[in-house]
Amino acid sequence: MLARRRSTVRDLRRDNRSVLLSALYFDRPCSRLDLSEATGLSAASVSNVIRELIDEGIAAEAGSVDSDGGRPRVLLQINPDYGYVIGVDVGETRVQVELFDLEMTERAKADYPLDPRQHGPEVIVAAILSGLDAVMTGAGVTPSAVLGVGVGVPGIVEDGLELLVHGQPFGWESVPLKRLLRSGTHLPLYIDNGAKTMGQAELWFGAGRGARHAVVCLIGSGVVPASSPAITPSAASPRPRPSGVIPPSR
Repeated sequence: MLARRRSTVRDLRRDNRSVLLSALYFDRPCSRLDLSEATGLSAASVSNVIRELIDEGIAAEAGSVDSDGGRPRVLLQINPDYGYVIGVDVGETRVQVELFDLEMTERAKADYPLDPRQHGPEVIVAAILSGLDAVMTGAGVTPSAVLGVGVGVPGIVEDGLELLVHGQPFGWESVPLKRLLRSGTHLPLYIDNGAKTMGQAELWFGAGRGARHAVVCLIGSGVVPASSPAITPSAASPRPRPSGVIPPSR
């Protein structure tokens, strides 16, 4: 019984932490009172969790605002440099890799145009791995500071005993993309259909924010641009350019 009770308390604290982090991330900056009203948690619960988040460097104070009497209310926000995330967009014409801080400010970008005749798994994997190295180097970020890498791919993603990608545009059938990427990185990987990831991003940050449901239309192109910027701000990738990737114009 004691073990079960401890587990229940631990789960409750974890749930409170998750709810507060979500509210703080999407509604920043906000005060403890704002968080209590938005989440329905008591003022004491909010204060306890926020104190933990500040001690861990996840949250930070961001000034204050006048209250309706009494002391000014302290505003809180997510610490943008607590960690970083990387987004990878695998398209028919290019592979784009971008690194963001926790305020979704772009810190570095790598862009690899693709030869339309070469979409083999080895080409895509090499481009992704090159891009991961490039954006971390360009932003001066170590792998330990990266919280996760999201990879959007064309086709159906089957996440079973092994993650497999069935990509008709590339002629892929049961490609173990996650395992192939593991040959060159130990970063946390999250792989899904590119249209689904774009739709989720619109719900979180874009035109669909605040809506329960949204329809997102993704229009692709099969034309490879003649030129494209290379890596921003890093000028070169630590890895050799994979075959099938068109060198960007300078």
